[in-house]
Amino acid sequence: MNKIIPLLLFLIVLSSCESNKIGDVKESEEVLGISEQLIGKWHNLAIKVVIQAEHGDSIALVPYEKWEEILKIKPIVTSFNDDSTFVSEYISLDGEVMMTATGTWFVKGDSLVMTERGRDNVYFTTLKYDTISFTGFIDWDEDGEADDLYTGTQIRH
Repeated sequence: MNKIIPLLLFLIVLSSCESNKIGDVKESEEVLGISEQLIGKWHNLAIKVVIQAEHGDSIALVPYEKWEEILKIKPIVTSFNDDSTFVSEYISLDGEVMMTATGTWFVKGDSLVMTERGRDNVYFTTLKYDTISFTGFIDWDEDGEADDLYTGTQIRH
């Protein structure tokens, strides 16, 4: 009996150390996760924007299977570079780049801040496997107010 008690105490201490190690790994993965995993090319799966308007809200909904039909372009391809820059390419249905948007990005907590043409857009960001979701208020309708709720999903390209 005297030998069992020290063995049990040792196992309890060992198991508590192991659980802390696992917790430390998870915590450091979360801190490094979005910034490091975001680097690379992504393309849009879907977007939804609730547009605030004086005479009532409207919704722009673009699911992946209807992307080309609704927007008349291929899903936007965005490259997040390790130098904190990004490039978004808008590609025609014929495969030609129609427009390019560029800017800088950084992650602060669980939010992605993308700066383009002097304007910051802040998105609450969740990353799971090779899919990332963004939610934030932007000026979709270009009325000068970042009051339109944007939700977008992208997948690694």
